[in-house]
Amino acid sequence: MKSLSLCVLPLLALLAPPAFAHARLVKSLPSEGAHVKSPARIVLTFGEALEPAFSGALLMDKDGRNLSGEPVKVSGRVVTLKPGHLEPGDYVVSWHSVGHDGHRLEGHLHFHVRP
Repeated sequence: MKSLSLCVLPLLALLAPPAFAHARLVKSLPSEGAHVKSPARIVLTFGEALEPAFSGALLMDKDGRNLSGEPVKVSGRVVTLKPGHLEPGDYVVSWHSVGHDGHRLEGHLHFHVRP
């Protein structure tokens, strides 16, 4: 019986479905807490390909106004915003991502535009 379990366990491990990682934010430009000149683009890079219909981002000023500008582009693992010129101050990017595993993640990125 012991020898049977030694043969079956490795086979079960091979047949198990792969463990999917969620589409986590792995890099951003500007980075969290950065003090930058007005960025021409805001780029969020995730750990896996995104489902474009269910992923995106929103740029907001300190009063919560939407400043996203042109439509947000979602392509592969990257979300891009082109906000236009930003006045000096604090900004928040609120993002949401859905990978091929179907799990939704949300988060915020804060940065400061300097004069």
